[in-house]
Amino acid sequence: MQMNLLDKQTPSRIILVLGILWTLSILAIAAWTISAEVNSTLTLATIEARAYFNKDQAIRLWATDHGRIYVPQTADYPPDPNLSHIPERDIVTPSGITLTLINPARIIRELDTGYGQLYGVTGRVTSLKPLAVENTPDAWERRALKRLFNGESEVLEITRIDGEEYLRLMQPLITKEGCLLCHKGQGFEIGKPGGGIGIKLPMKDLREHEGRAIASKSIILLALWFLGIASLVVGGRILRGHAKIRQQMLYELTQSEKRKSAIVETALDCIITIDKYDCILEFNPAAERTFGYSRREVLGKRMGELLVPESLREMHYQGLRRQLQTGERTILGTRIETTALRADGNEFPVELAITRIEQGEQVLFTAYLRDIAESREMAEQLMFQATHDFLTELLNRHSFEQSLQKLLDKSSDNHEHCLMYLDLDRFKLINDSCGHAAGDELLRQLARLLQDNIRDTDILGRLGGDEFGLILPDCPLDCALETGNRLLKAAQDYRFYWDNKIFSIGLSIGLVVIANQKQPVTELLHLADAACYRAKEEGRNRISVTNQTDGKALQKRLGEIDWINSIESAFDQHRFLLYQQPIVKVDAAPGEPPLAMEILLRMVDPDGKLIKPHKFLPPAERYNLISVIDRWVVRTTFYWLATHPDPASLPSLTTINLSGASVADPLFLDFVLEQLHTPNLPVNNICLEITETVAITNLSKARRFISELSDAGCRFALDDFGSGMSSYGYLKDLPVDFLKIDGQFVQEMDTDPVSLAMVRSINEIGQLMGKKTIAEFVANEKTLQLLKLIGVDYAQGYYFGKPAPLDELLSLQTATNTD
Repeated sequence: MQMNLLDKQTPSRIILVLGILWTLSILAIAAWTISAEVNSTLTLATIEARAYFNKDQAIRLWATDHGRIYVPQTADYPPDPNLSHIPERDIVTPSGITLTLINPARIIRELDTGYGQLYGVTGRVTSLKPLAVENTPDAWERRALKRLFNGESEVLEITRIDGEEYLRLMQPLITKEGCLLCHKGQGFEIGKPGGGIGIKLPMKDLREHEGRAIASKSIILLALWFLGIASLVVGGRILRGHAKIRQQMLYELTQSEKRKSAIVETALDCIITIDKYDCILEFNPAAERTFGYSRREVLGKRMGELLVPESLREMHYQGLRRQLQTGERTILGTRIETTALRADGNEFPVELAITRIEQGEQVLFTAYLRDIAESREMAEQLMFQATHDFLTELLNRHSFEQSLQKLLDKSSDNHEHCLMYLDLDRFKLINDSCGHAAGDELLRQLARLLQDNIRDTDILGRLGGDEFGLILPDCPLDCALETGNRLLKAAQDYRFYWDNKIFSIGLSIGLVVIANQKQPVTELLHLADAACYRAKEEGRNRISVTNQTDGKALQKRLGEIDWINSIESAFDQHRFLLYQQPIVKVDAAPGEPPLAMEILLRMVDPDGKLIKPHKFLPPAERYNLISVIDRWVVRTTFYWLATHPDPASLPSLTTINLSGASVADPLFLDFVLEQLHTPNLPVNNICLEITETVAITNLSKARRFISELSDAGCRFALDDFGSGMSSYGYLKDLPVDFLKIDGQFVQEMDTDPVSLAMVRSINEIGQLMGKKTIAEFVANEKTLQLLKLIGVDYAQGYYFGKPAPLDELLSLQTATNTD
């Protein structure tokens, strides 16, 4: 009777369960459908937003690659003040149409403003350092830009604006070389993000389409639900006839599932169950793969004997006994890292968690293990990459400084250590002539060469560029000098082969003996750097030794570094100024305007005080910033001359001083040739000055430099002529137009007969070779009369005028003409 009742109730229960499951399935499908439609909407919106981004990006790249995009200048398109630093911002066509330069950001902004209504999607360029105020980011864009600068490739969010839903997308704008035309001086770096393009896509139409799709599919699902319920009702009648069979099958299936529920055969982690005697009862497939045993091999055997390393077995057995006797849960329910043993006898690290299972009076323990050898190796690799230089695999600067600090912290006063700062000589030659790949390979080989010639206890690191640091623990000065000389010899004997070329190298080494362990690491490194620089000044390929009390060397080096920071900030803050000093004819009539003016450079400190070039140019030369300064002077002077085209208001010649580094740099020659194409620039009125020493030291490069620019229309002056007594032999090889007689002779010629004779000799040789001569440092009337007597052509000095700001020249000329 009870069985019959069960048979009658079972189909109804099945129908009820199936009905519920069917309903849940339909609901799940409905939920999935809604989710799919929502995701589809978002996907379509994302694709559309990216398409608009790509459109704006394409416009921007096209404009940037073309370099200069001009439009007619109108009231709607006035000249952009943000581009005023570009000399050719405004040009006039041969037909008289005035064109003005617009940048890619403005192009995109104008397209969006004027034609955005055609597609309803807003896009614009923005940056954390916008050139134009119209490109200032809003709050969302600012957050997105910060995420892009932190390495994200795209920011995509659904937001609401004025109650309307929008998809907002932003991707980075990678700085290209053409971007620097407009953004020069803003700190943008080629290849890195400079800003982003933001897209605002309205979601209203897409949401409406989404709603219609969801409604139609919901109707279909509702119909399916009714059909399914009807089918279940019909099926229920059939099931009643087989209730007894189904009940029996369900019972057997339930018992089977209970027996199998203890082990998850598809688990990725190893699952091993043991009894209180340490015998293995269960061993899943993951355990078979990890340990190398088959399940049949291990069942019934003690886990400690097979899977636990010998060094840990006693600890394993003690823990098992303690847990059974006291119930103490030392590691139960926690995750620990330990070591396991494979079938081949190799040990490997695992992460382990253990649970206790009680089945009646039987106590079982199940261990869950995961092989972490690969993850640990990856962690070690990441740690190595964080602490070592990727190129040479030596310690990076941060780790090197930490190693030095640890050595100082654990050392006592009776320990003597040494620190070396090593700088590779002639690295720039190899890097520039053969490319960065050659430079990288040289650094890798040099790292191995240095390691082969130091002790195992010594610590070698790459501090940056071609600079290395070496810590010599427990090493007195004589031992350190021995090591340093060994490194010098190894570098001298070494030959670098690249592209069928052979290069020799050298090292300059600064050595500091560390006797005071309390001195900051940064000061020790500055001292070693200063000593290394002194080694370079003394002729390179040598060791210069300093001590921790050498404050003069440290202050000098720090002072030079301060000058470099000052120069860089002066560029950023526009604190460089151009001055001019007149050059006049020696026999000029009273009131006759100067023949020429020499362009001079001044820097203004943050307090407004004027700094003369003899203070900041030497550090700039030593730290390879002089060519940057020369470029600024040439570009700014050319622009000034091009925008003041009235010949009557300007001297007929403008001279500009150039450094030796710029003359020897072929890229600088290309730069000057390009700048000579500045519109309205009086090329024939430009005279470039190079010193006699620079010309003789780089004779072949100087001859090429002068020749190419002379062909382009420039004239040349040889400055400080006479300072080197080998001058006359080289003068005939240099096609210069003017000789500027060294001022040390001119300023003493009225009191020193030898100086007078030198000036006369230089003038005679110059005149004989067809050169015009210019005397510098003319300070009084007597010197001027002597120059007239000798026959010098032109003169320059305080007697005729002190250096004055270039912008004051026109006002001074106007006042003179009025008088």
